[in-house]
Amino acid sequence: MEVTNVFGFVILVHIFIYCFDRYMKRNNSQRYKNFLSMTPIQIHFMSLRWTTSLFNKIINNWTTREKNKLCWWYSLGTMVTVLLCIPSLILLASTAVVSFENLRQHENHEAILQPVVPGVNLPSTDLPYYLITLLVCTVVHEIGHALAAVSEQIPLISFGLIVWLIVPAAFVELPTKDVTSLSPWKQLKIYCAGVWHNIVLSIVAFLIVVSLPILLMPLFQTGVGVSVLNLDGYAIGGYHDFQIGDQLIGVNGCRVTEDNSWKQCLAAVLHASSSGFCVNNAYLVGVAANDQLGCCNNSELSQSHLCFISSSDVISHHYCLRAREVSELSTAWCSNHKDCSNNQSCLRPLFQSELENETDSARLILIQRKNAASIIFVGHPDELYRSVSVSNYVPRTFIGPKYVNVIYHLMWYLFSFSAGLAVLNVVPCIFMDGQHIVGALTEMVFKGCESVSMKRQAQRALIFSGTSLVIVNIAFSLLSMVL
Repeated sequence: MEVTNVFGFVILVHIFIYCFDRYMKRNNSQRYKNFLSMTPIQIHFMSLRWTTSLFNKIINNWTTREKNKLCWWYSLGTMVTVLLCIPSLILLASTAVVSFENLRQHENHEAILQPVVPGVNLPSTDLPYYLITLLVCTVVHEIGHALAAVSEQIPLISFGLIVWLIVPAAFVELPTKDVTSLSPWKQLKIYCAGVWHNIVLSIVAFLIVVSLPILLMPLFQTGVGVSVLNLDGYAIGGYHDFQIGDQLIGVNGCRVTEDNSWKQCLAAVLHASSSGFCVNNAYLVGVAANDQLGCCNNSELSQSHLCFISSSDVISHHYCLRAREVSELSTAWCSNHKDCSNNQSCLRPLFQSELENETDSARLILIQRKNAASIIFVGHPDELYRSVSVSNYVPRTFIGPKYVNVIYHLMWYLFSFSAGLAVLNVVPCIFMDGQHIVGALTEMVFKGCESVSMKRQAQRALIFSGTSLVIVNIAFSLLSMVL
């Protein structure tokens, strides 16, 4: 199902729930009131909010037992978070410059930080990872605030979840007056706790990603090709076609070791001129050559044969041959006769689009498999990349890499999103943790200073600069997606 269809369905569901809620409340339904009293759910337009205090006692008891450890833990986290402030601002500034240059020069250099929009720069198949990651990152973030606050004798009011459209997030409610009555250092520990937890989560996720090949070495091997994971988008059948579990080791002579090299090899085929095959002249002698032959004119023979051209400085010949037979007899790849030996000719596939002088020509792609015949694919490399899902983990046993791939993707998303949230939250931006962090920091820096206006001006200047950087980055990134 397309992302637009999913969002459309979700919007209709939200509208139905909201209208149903308004209708039942307007009619004073007693059953509905009883349901709402038992289920602490608040229904708003396009969002659902759930709060609970069930975890308060558990958090309070555990925090009391581990108070000394938590004090040390959040003191360390506060120092790390504060040190991250300036690098985060530099990173946002450099990202804004890269995005601006992309817009000005109509280029597409990837920035380190960029907004993720499902269906635009996020594949629809990755939507579950996106939602799970957002939920985990925000839950871990808010637990940090809750534990740090309780360790400083601030009572926890409630913990909750909010779903806006389909995007989930967590939150905690703390008594604002109690927090602001603390010393600036203690306030800073509470404000930095969420960012600190996101930093730790991203480090843990990254270590899992890096260590997966080592941990799974008895069951899987890496660096020896890619394993076909999914063929949901692949519609071409046949005895020599892709099979789930195939180990792919090459594309048109380009060696494949992992998914990045798989992508690079397909890109090389796309940007390169049509590759040919060095075939012995003795083979071609026994084949009738004719400019008007069979499959080169899109006849019935083109269903089983492919048109090849053998051109020299003097004359060109067209041949109607079976692609697999040519590929098996070939001794090397070529672009012209000079790439082959003296007793060989270079046969290049000639497609109907080229015969009709169309620029969007297909490619003959030979995908090498280990312990199996090569796959011959006629079409566009992009179709292969989009429709054949591969994994870096090649099985040593009957156990496939499906679940390993799920873990890998989830950990990579957790690393990326958690690190990104840490950077954004530490920036002095309005409505973010950075706004409160700057407030506590200025209180500490200007402690003993009688000029309140100087303190406020410093806070406003920092918050304005941080907010401007965030807005500019979001605006440039969204414009680069649209244009």
